[in-house]
Amino acid sequence: MSVVPTDTAPGAAQPPADSAPYDERVLAAGTTLRFVLLLALLAAAGSSMIPRTVWHLLASSEKADRSAACSLAAGIDPSVSMNTSFVQSGHQPAALAECTARFAQDFTGVVLGVGTLALAAALAVYWLIPVWRTRRTKVVPLDVIDVHGGLRPLLDELVALTGLDRTPRFVVDPASRTTGAIAFGRPRRPVIRLDGGLVATADTERARFRAVVLHELAHLHNKDVGITYATVALWRVFLVLVLLPWAAVGTDILFFRGTADIRGLFAPFNAHAQVLGGLLVLAVYLSRLEIVRHREIYADLMAARWGASAEPWESGAARQRSEGGWRELFVRFAGLWHPHPSPALRRASLTDPKALFALTALPLLLAGLAADILVWHLSAVPDELLWLKALLVAGLVVGIGGVALWRAVLYALLTGRPVPSGWSVGLWLGLGVVVGELTGPRAAMNQWLPAHPEALLILVAALVLVMTWTGQNAEWWLRTWRGRSPGPVMLAGLAVPVLAYASVLYWWWFLGEVLTDGWPFTTAGLLASYNMPGLPPPDIGPLWHVVAVVGVLPGTLARAGTLWWAQVLLWVLPLLALIVASRPGGGSGGERPRWLTRTLPGRVATGGAAPYGPGRLLVAGLAGGVVCSAGLAVALARLRTADLGAVGATGPLRLAQIMGPVLVICAATALTAAVVAALTDSGWLTAGLVSAGITALLGVGATYAILRADAGGGPGTVSWSLSRDVHLPYAVGLGTLVAGLAAFVGRGVGLLWRWLVRHWLVTGRRAGSRPVARPAPVEEHSLRPVWRRAVRVAAIGAVVAGVGATALGVDVSESRGESSRPAALMLDRSEPAPSAAVSRLQHQAWAAAGGLERIQALQAAERGYRAAFTAGGRSTTDAGFLEVMDRMKTTCGEMDRAARRAKTYFSVPSAAGQRMWARVLGRHRAMVDTCRSLATRPSATTAKAAGTARRNAVDSVDAMLYWLAEKGAIRPKLP
Repeated sequence: MSVVPTDTAPGAAQPPADSAPYDERVLAAGTTLRFVLLLALLAAAGSSMIPRTVWHLLASSEKADRSAACSLAAGIDPSVSMNTSFVQSGHQPAALAECTARFAQDFTGVVLGVGTLALAAALAVYWLIPVWRTRRTKVVPLDVIDVHGGLRPLLDELVALTGLDRTPRFVVDPASRTTGAIAFGRPRRPVIRLDGGLVATADTERARFRAVVLHELAHLHNKDVGITYATVALWRVFLVLVLLPWAAVGTDILFFRGTADIRGLFAPFNAHAQVLGGLLVLAVYLSRLEIVRHREIYADLMAARWGASAEPWESGAARQRSEGGWRELFVRFAGLWHPHPSPALRRASLTDPKALFALTALPLLLAGLAADILVWHLSAVPDELLWLKALLVAGLVVGIGGVALWRAVLYALLTGRPVPSGWSVGLWLGLGVVVGELTGPRAAMNQWLPAHPEALLILVAALVLVMTWTGQNAEWWLRTWRGRSPGPVMLAGLAVPVLAYASVLYWWWFLGEVLTDGWPFTTAGLLASYNMPGLPPPDIGPLWHVVAVVGVLPGTLARAGTLWWAQVLLWVLPLLALIVASRPGGGSGGERPRWLTRTLPGRVATGGAAPYGPGRLLVAGLAGGVVCSAGLAVALARLRTADLGAVGATGPLRLAQIMGPVLVICAATALTAAVVAALTDSGWLTAGLVSAGITALLGVGATYAILRADAGGGPGTVSWSLSRDVHLPYAVGLGTLVAGLAAFVGRGVGLLWRWLVRHWLVTGRRAGSRPVARPAPVEEHSLRPVWRRAVRVAAIGAVVAGVGATALGVDVSESRGESSRPAALMLDRSEPAPSAAVSRLQHQAWAAAGGLERIQALQAAERGYRAAFTAGGRSTTDAGFLEVMDRMKTTCGEMDRAARRAKTYFSVPSAAGQRMWARVLGRHRAMVDTCRSLATRPSATTAKAAGTARRNAVDSVDAMLYWLAEKGAIRPKLP
């Protein structure tokens, strides 16, 4: 269905033959947002790469080795999975923090200085680009060439035609024989350089001269020059001052620095980092060229709108030969590396700028890739700002894909072509994210590939979901919106999927990312993280496994900062579109939309209409709510008969009362969305989500009503509160995502059923069977005004209830902090034994990072104690003996401090070594006690006990040193 019919009104003005029939500027182009992504990527990459380069060049190699040895000394195995490393790093956090802080080297001042220098260099390059372009070609002012003054009035006329605020300075490159021009300069001092060949042919080819100059003036009008050259300046400085030194440092780390064992141990991580740097170059370079090509077409259309002749573009298109086969593929590939589109495309875009509305795979893939690289370079963002990081990345990814999708939907409606579904946009964006995750070090960390890359499909599925929703929501709003511009509804239609995808990203970085390494959680650990008495239950059955899994799914983090509430907007906004469409004059037959008048001057249109009104979806949601209420009644009736007298049953029952309704509501929303999507053709996803959202609200209300009605008859020790125990983030946030996935399943089942029916009918007819009689179409009658008003009131009530319940849930969940469940309780703590090579490195690191130093401190304290002990035995006077006892007390204190400091150090990374180390610590503790007894109560008995304790301590240290030498951790003493 087309919003605009193909016929024109009688007497309407026809568009020029060499110009587009509609205004390509009706919606934002999206190129500025893509420039912002590139600028953000370069800035974040610089802030991440500069510290690593500075640290590598200035850091002390000895301290750096000791700092790197801290993690090995803590028993962390770099060769194991990311989840296992996380568990290992949590065994001795205090000792690990003390060790790394001891050998840390801070170069913050140098990093800030280098970053400031790079920024200043970028500003200087941006400032000097016009000077460089002028000096390089030895241009001269226009008045030097135009001695007769014939061109100046023409140029002034063209500038006045464009309405520019600032008149550019025109210069000429007399040495250039080409017939082109280029706009450059700064925003306040724009410059247009005319080639000598263009000036020479200005009189004989006046139309061409006007077209070329208008094209460059269009660049200034569209403000292309400033942001383009800002990106160029930042890119050149980044390449020279940041990327090349970083790559050299990375090569040194990968191939030359340290021992072969250490290089091999960390080779996957370092190799992934280098590959990510190469992908950054590719993404930035190709994306910048693709954006510039689009802006060239925009400038062409603007010039044509100002009256430029199409002759220059026609002559260029005529010179371009059409190729086929492999040669055409090569030409298309070469075009990716060129800043200008092909002449044929430029000429075709003058009459039909479909290239500006097309959904091209490569830019979407590059956007997803660039966003994922940006995530890696933003890894230093603290957890408190994780929501801001999620919003930034989601805004860039979904914003770029969403703008392209809105424009494609608009183009389809204007031209009567099929409306794009949107899932392909999400698929290409997701593919870019997956490429970045698999080739970079984020998902794999110190592995060549993540153990379970299929977990990345969660991000792809989320993007497919939100982009499919974006396409269908765009179609609904474009058919019904009657304002001056569709820009406001596009902003609202993009804000919702941005927030929704940001909530998924928050969950992914906070909890879900570990799934690329496998399922790291235990059911008992997950249930124990709910902090309820009696959990985990003694007998964990299938239901508890389901409850445990539900607890780590997207949409189940409860704080407002996790953005879970954004899922509700996925069905609230389409419902608002239907409410707008159901107003008098809001559907077909209404007055012509004002934005359509600006887009298609001279055309008439009846206006579009939504595929159906809100009444059908309210009925479907009500039916789903009835089913949900029945399921809740059955489930809660089972809970009513639970035995609270059993040992440890309070916690399981409490959890069942929270999660039981959640599971029923999610199942009901999924069923509702699947059925609605299967029976709906246009807007099946948004329709399914609207119906599922209404079902979820009714389910929450039914749960509250049932439990409030049963409050006096059930177990007295179990209380219920809507805001706390129904847990809206679970029931509504998770339920919306589940409903979205179920809608895809329902859509697939519906399409399969229709295909089977068509296939059966066609096969039956070919076999000579009697054709099935089709019922006569039923004439559709509009609802009576009273019922239409009732439907609108019900729809508005659903919107208000959804937003209000979500706000209540946000307020309560924020105060309770439900998402702060300790991860350490949930993770599987089983750890594989390290290899022989890694074990040797761990013991060497244990000794080098402070173990040998602490043993030597114990030996030094023991020598002082032995000297005092010997001096006491040789004392011949009371005064001398008392002086020795004072020395003994001081020595005991030194020995106590050495023993305490040794106790706070890492455990030895092996069971046998730790037993020996525990023996050393225990015997030195005994030596300290006997030392103090001897110093305070000197006697033959205390002296004998002290001597025995000292010999035992010395023997344990000698055995420890011998064992470390045998393990290769230290060099053995020469005899």
